[in-house]
Amino acid sequence: MNAPHTQLECTHCGSPVPAGRDDGFCCAGCSYVHDLLHQEGFDHFYDLKGNAALPPVAPQALRERDYEWLTLLAAEAERTSESDVVELRLAVQGLSCVGCVWLIERLFARHAGALRVNVDVVHGEVRLTWQRGQFDAVAVARDLQSFGYLLGPPLQGGDKKESSSLSRRMGVCGALAMNAMAFSLPAYFGMPRDFAFAHWFDLIAAFSATLAMAVGGSYFIERSWRSLRAGVLHIDTPIALGVTAAYAGSMGGWVAGVEGLKYFDFVAIFIFLMLTGRWAQQAAVDRNRRRLMRDTSIPETVSVHNDAGLEEAKPVANLKPGMCFIVKPAQTVPVASKLMSEGASVSLEWINGESEAQAREEGQLVPSGALNIGTQSLTVEAVETWEDSTLRRLLDARREAEFRDVRLEKLLRGYLAVVVVVGIAGAVWWWGHGAGIAQALQVMISIFVVSCPCALGVAVPLAEEMAASRAEKLGVFVRTLGLWKRLMRVKRVVFDKTGTLTLENPVLENPEALRALNAESRAALRHLVTGNLHPVSRSLYDAVAFEGDSRVFDRCMVKEVVGHGLGFLDENGREWRLGRPEAGTAGDAVLTLDGVVLAAFRFRDELRAESVQEVRHLRGRDIEVCVLSGDRSRKVEEIARKLELSAACWRAELTPEAKADWLRERNHDDTLYVGDGANDSLAFDAALCAGSPVTGRSFLEQKADFFFLGHSLRFVSGLMQVAKLHRRATRRVFAFSVSYNLITAVAGLMGHLSPLAAAILMPLSSLCTLSLVALTFRRSKSAQANPFTGPLPEGATDREVLAVV
Repeated sequence: MNAPHTQLECTHCGSPVPAGRDDGFCCAGCSYVHDLLHQEGFDHFYDLKGNAALPPVAPQALRERDYEWLTLLAAEAERTSESDVVELRLAVQGLSCVGCVWLIERLFARHAGALRVNVDVVHGEVRLTWQRGQFDAVAVARDLQSFGYLLGPPLQGGDKKESSSLSRRMGVCGALAMNAMAFSLPAYFGMPRDFAFAHWFDLIAAFSATLAMAVGGSYFIERSWRSLRAGVLHIDTPIALGVTAAYAGSMGGWVAGVEGLKYFDFVAIFIFLMLTGRWAQQAAVDRNRRRLMRDTSIPETVSVHNDAGLEEAKPVANLKPGMCFIVKPAQTVPVASKLMSEGASVSLEWINGESEAQAREEGQLVPSGALNIGTQSLTVEAVETWEDSTLRRLLDARREAEFRDVRLEKLLRGYLAVVVVVGIAGAVWWWGHGAGIAQALQVMISIFVVSCPCALGVAVPLAEEMAASRAEKLGVFVRTLGLWKRLMRVKRVVFDKTGTLTLENPVLENPEALRALNAESRAALRHLVTGNLHPVSRSLYDAVAFEGDSRVFDRCMVKEVVGHGLGFLDENGREWRLGRPEAGTAGDAVLTLDGVVLAAFRFRDELRAESVQEVRHLRGRDIEVCVLSGDRSRKVEEIARKLELSAACWRAELTPEAKADWLRERNHDDTLYVGDGANDSLAFDAALCAGSPVTGRSFLEQKADFFFLGHSLRFVSGLMQVAKLHRRATRRVFAFSVSYNLITAVAGLMGHLSPLAAAILMPLSSLCTLSLVALTFRRSKSAQANPFTGPLPEGATDREVLAVV
């Protein structure tokens, strides 16, 4: 087997540099931002960044954006402010490290009227404060965008995640745990029972444990009760059993004056440790969920013409047949409508997977979910309600919140049965052999206490966090708990074609045609394509976004002739045009000046980097690979041929319902689906787990179990390897926990497990399991290089794969 070679990492973001690039960057966007940071004197950003990973800066993220919403929000903030100091909270995308905070503060401070900015990396928000009438919020947004940070509307109340609630519970319980321990220690170190303040010490410890039960214990008890009512056993059930038994026994022992039954410090500390583990687990997922803002291309309101002919904003939910409304450039048509404008360029890629732009003429139907990729707003007339629309149905589709692990439920059921039987049997045996009821209860409660999965509750979240961190080095960000268990069941990977297997934009086949243009022509071309979302325009924008200065044409308005292309007149009266070639001219699009062809461009759909090798690798590991697409058969067949897939492994011209039906027929909780469009939404629901590339239209990214950055598919096998590593770590923790429980249970049955011993053993066992997890991931540290190695031989065994890792 060939020795793996480590691929270069992007100088700016740390992502792998694709084959064919020799400038040290993964994309033109990262190269541009890197140069801009140096030009603006912000080199210190990289000192603060350190080894932290950054999201790649896609050229599309730097193109012209509509900030009308921000103008309205800033005006409303100034109008409602009671003083000359105005404050506005916004969502921000692109935050990753302290360097980002430092850079945003510097960029904000250089704008007139700026007072201060508070950057919340945890919640993905910024709070801007400025002097009334002296500040341009849109200018700040454009300045931040040039460095790869996107501002968006503030997060709604429903977007606040569970980790916020857990952090509050954890903070309170941490203080209560310290109180309980501080007032229990004197008794452990020999404080006389007749000491004047002994009663008060017990009272404070009991009060602290009671509050900890109310604040933190209730979290696990409620979740356990809900799962039991649903007929499901959850890991929270043994936790709830242990803390309830310890608390009840402690209160009984306190009232009866039995020292051996008082576990107040254990109760408070255990709840705090469990909350800490659960918070760490949930916070990592919430952080990745907040990395992407909600999709603003799907409007919540539309401008509707009222009876007086004036425009007014109405929620899309109020749209009815016969109602005329406006669809702005880069916005989605929410309901099926009749086109009232003269013509329109729309993309149906998001709905049916067809990658080519579609032209619509006045009077024709524009389907729900079509994207206005033209430069002008469209007037349309609704022919259906929002409730009846395809887009509403796809948006409302929801996946199961949590995967039900039947094997884990069986294990928990047996575990709980054994714990309860052993605890009761031990108490009966001691009572039957002459011990008092207090001693018998102490034995039973000690069994229940040491059987709490404290080690698992702390170590498993660490394994989740370390696995997620390893995945981030692959460019993958985990959004749901339980993904690693699901990945270990995967036997089939199904890809969408357009935008998933293939790049989002067609690839320019003849870049030499661009290089042959002079600076003025490149600037004109950039001006033509900057505000247009046609696939050809997006591809050319990627190529010329950072070449030339198009500001010389800023006063020139680009106009679109639907079906024929884009054009503008410069200040000298010359006509620049990008459109279809005349008969006899080779190419898919031509740039002309006063009718003279300056360049002819050819394009092709391109597979993501290393797609063929990745498919071979997956099939070599006995994982079936399939392709489902709504695109035409000819295009899908060509992609399947390049991937060496048989006719049984691909389907074309499928509706969203057909994709979902295909999966339901074949999915036995063993299918991973990877897609990027609204037409994949129902397929997401039918799969065991699902992922999505980051496309800039973050609907499916917000629904997927994970999303990925970059232009390569090499992450798939790497992600499954991380899942194996996670399983190895959790199995080691489980083995340790079983051994620990057996030893402590025997000690409890023998009557040697006092509250002090339980309080000491609990954190020690947690430290041991944390060390096991860290050691497992440290020993496989070289696995981080796995996705950046050369292609593996076809048919490589798991042992050979592990050798690379």
